[in-house]
Amino acid sequence: MGTDLRDTRLARASCALAIFSALLGSTAPSPLYPLYLEELHLSKGMGTAIFSTYAAGTMLALLIFGKIGGRVSDLRRIIVPGLLMTALGAVIFAVAHSLPVLLVGRFLNGFGTGAITGMASAALFAIYPPDMRRVAAVTATVAFTGGAAGGPLLSSLAIWLDLAPTVTPFVVIVILAVLAAIGLIVSHWPRKDISAPLPASPQGPEKVDMPLFLLACLVVCVAWMLGSVLMALGTDLGLTVYHLHSPALAGLVPAIFQLFGGLGQYLSGRYPAQRAILAGLVGMAVAQIVLIAAIPGAIGAVLIALMPVCGFFYGAAFVGSLGAANRASTPATREAYISRFYMAGYLANSVPTVIVGYLSDIFSLKTAFLGYSIVIIGLAIGGILFLRRLEANPWRQGQR
Repeated sequence: MGTDLRDTRLARASCALAIFSALLGSTAPSPLYPLYLEELHLSKGMGTAIFSTYAAGTMLALLIFGKIGGRVSDLRRIIVPGLLMTALGAVIFAVAHSLPVLLVGRFLNGFGTGAITGMASAALFAIYPPDMRRVAAVTATVAFTGGAAGGPLLSSLAIWLDLAPTVTPFVVIVILAVLAAIGLIVSHWPRKDISAPLPASPQGPEKVDMPLFLLACLVVCVAWMLGSVLMALGTDLGLTVYHLHSPALAGLVPAIFQLFGGLGQYLSGRYPAQRAILAGLVGMAVAQIVLIAAIPGAIGAVLIALMPVCGFFYGAAFVGSLGAANRASTPATREAYISRFYMAGYLANSVPTVIVGYLSDIFSLKTAFLGYSIVIIGLAIGGILFLRRLEANPWRQGQR
């Protein structure tokens, strides 16, 4: 492109801030769900429905922008409207006093996040020169992780300080989203030539490796099933099942999980995908077994202590599954299959969580979480056996 790296400093910083603000908006409501349930007299099923509406918005955005992103010469045309959606969703959350309004705000937040994260990450890869693509990946990962962990931290701090906790976090999100949008608009932005043919790739499979792709989908479903229930109900679990006495401390459950999830992604990304998958599945299964063992005694310290473990191995499983999905697809089918991979993840992120919420209303949160944990352990074991079967295939021995 012939663009000096210094000229794109504002563009790179604004892309990172866009990802950060989107993820901040997606996770900030997590510690606030108990407050919404109490103030609006909602059931836990309705609480998880609010959480899962985010996934519906994200999936819709992925379907739309995943198809048109490659035809857009200037990705700011997608990222900036996504930021405005994120800001609008935050404003609606800040003024919401009814369930329908919360659902609309959550949907808009999810739609904005779906528009921003993929396109802003792709923009970072395009802006950085080829020999600095690893820096682009690290920048996107740090922004993603920082926002995902920062949302619950921001809300927990507002709860602890009693600083209008259902308003203040969303005001911060609006400010950051607007700043990111302004930065993108005024920055020097390199254009891509969408008419130029893509170079032929000398590497990559000639056809989709469907067994490996199915393994990747199974693993991301296990990881996101765990992550979604901890994000949607983690604060409530801390208060009602593990008897943490401070709402602010219980609000740290999703924050710690996301922070170590990012660390797991970063460190495990250095290893082969199948190794990261195996570590992630084993780690998540063991962590769930220990969490189940701590339920009868309602040991809150165990919940807090295990969140770094759960988060780290969730991150390992996610980055491994994404690597496997990339490797399973061909250059010509990669975008389509990665979209399907994320669709599987977001379905696992939303539908099971709503079911847990409704089961909590019928039975109890303790019983629902116990059953959910057993399902996650069973799926993790199934994933490990599936992985071992694939590795035993002689054709794959040289691909590990």
